[in-house]
Amino acid sequence: MISFLEFIVFILFCLYVFKESFSYGIYEFKNENKFGGVFVIVFSLFSIILSIVALCIS
Repeated sequence: MISFLEFIVFILFCLYVFKESFSYGIYEFKNENKFGGVFVIVFSLFSIILSIVALCIS
């Protein structure tokens, strides 16, 4: 079982990763790679949501 502080640190790390991947997705979207940009954003969103859910379940 993880503590509340570890959970908060994990959430902050996930938000940082999402911010970075979202900005890269926007960069790809603006540079003629619309499918790649959308895919990066959606994949990072789902992976972060699923990692938080898996952490809460365990």
